[in-house]
Amino acid sequence: MTRLCLTLFLALLLGGCSSNTKIDRSKQIGSVQRFFVISNANDSRALDRHIANALRSHGLTAEAGPKTMMPDDAQAVVTYQDNWTWDFGDRLMYLQITVRDARSNQPIANMEYGAKIPKKQPPAQVIADLVNRLLAADK
Repeated sequence: MTRLCLTLFLALLLGGCSSNTKIDRSKQIGSVQRFFVISNANDSRALDRHIANALRSHGLTAEAGPKTMMPDDAQAVVTYQDNWTWDFGDRLMYLQITVRDARSNQPIANMEYGAKIPKKQPPAQVIADLVNRLLAADK
């Protein structure tokens, strides 16, 4: 009985520490080569730059800035929403990245990261992992 209680307690404890990632794609993203990341006015952590850098690391063209600066040849528009918590330092608790077709505004992909108990992982690493998983699934 004690062993069962201990196992159940550990399962609940470890389950609470987990993070989950969800990637939904409505069409192939492999044909998209030029991305534009729309900056959030309240983003003081440069997540737009991290997203653009993660895309560039795959040999894609990616720029970031306000929507008014979007180049005419952009094929996809990337937006994001983030939520942070403070635990002796800022921790990324939730991040949603949405990729839409620049012309039709139709969704191409949606990526979500959520952590019940945020890790000390830098946001650039979370973003790189999301982008890696998104693009690897297309190959």
